[in-house]
Amino acid sequence: MRILATAGDVDSLITEIRLRTPLSSLAQAQGWTVHWRSFHECSQSDLAAADLVIVQRGASRRSCRIEERALEGGATVVYEIDDLLTEIAPHISQHAAVRASLPWLRSGLGQADLVTVSTPRLQRELASLARATAVVPNHAFFDEDRPLPPQWPGERVHLLVASSDHLLDSDLTRALRGVVGERARLVVVGPPADALAAMGLPLQRHPLLPRREFVALARSLPNAVALIPLEASRFAACKSAIKWYDYAEAGIPTLASAVPPYLDAIEHGRTGLLVDNSEAQWLRALHLVIDEVDVRRRIAAQARAVVRERHGLPQTIAAWQTALLLARQLRRARQVRAPRGPAAWWRAAGDATSDWAVTLRRWNRQRLAHRRGASPR
Repeated sequence: MRILATAGDVDSLITEIRLRTPLSSLAQAQGWTVHWRSFHECSQSDLAAADLVIVQRGASRRSCRIEERALEGGATVVYEIDDLLTEIAPHISQHAAVRASLPWLRSGLGQADLVTVSTPRLQRELASLARATAVVPNHAFFDEDRPLPPQWPGERVHLLVASSDHLLDSDLTRALRGVVGERARLVVVGPPADALAAMGLPLQRHPLLPRREFVALARSLPNAVALIPLEASRFAACKSAIKWYDYAEAGIPTLASAVPPYLDAIEHGRTGLLVDNSEAQWLRALHLVIDEVDVRRRIAAQARAVVRERHGLPQTIAAWQTALLLARQLRRARQVRAPRGPAAWWRAAGDATSDWAVTLRRWNRQRLAHRRGASPR
């Protein structure tokens, strides 16, 4: 099978997690090929050479046109989405842009042969907008088999908070004031560091990091405990518990808000601690993990065992194989007619102009890369 994977940014973290890592492994095992193109660099020749086209989070005229041309050329189209973008939460940084692009997003969902999603909750929410859906779960980051990081009794605990958004649960913030100090140190990755520092909380600050570097940082912290606060909303409920997967694989015990998706994934007291979003409950849970080293050790060991059994890369690869074969079956049962007459002529002229622009962009990238002494991706 010849697969063309397209996205707004094919080098982004979400593309790496959802597409590049599992599909590269799957293609190698099956003898398939995968080519990668951003939406603005996808040409008609790219589409013509593909048996199956994946469009990740398409929400523009350009991405919808890629779907249309692929279908008219006989290719199978899979639309990949991992968040409930039709109900995006107001605090998300791209909220306004996503809301403005909703008509294109809905069109992309509706015309694909199959929509792949990251969770069953997201599948239920989007089922009415898609012809067919399939769950392809996220996977934990696995680099090599390492022993669990040590948890030392009587030593300072490092509380790790990481988020790409500025919003942080106010109840957790107030609870942190009661524990950060001699017995607990706060480590923050991403935008929440600004607000927490402004409140006078001492902390170790880090920018957003690539997945591999973030997991390495988490593993390096002495007596690490991860904190995952999350609001109760339809948007949040449809997210994947991927943060917990990564923490569990890294051997780091986790405290998470008692809302989906963590309510679906974590067994309270065994593979993590689920915390009601109140200051008192956060404070109680924080004191427990700071005081009880045996609790930290037990949760870390049991969480890793569960994640390795249920949420590893092999499960994601198998789900992608099933989804792609299903999409091919659905495509064979569907006819898509290309326009004829003057409409077809004008469309061909527009496509030729678009391909010329793509060629120009590629040439410009190569020129700039040559100047920098690097090779374009």
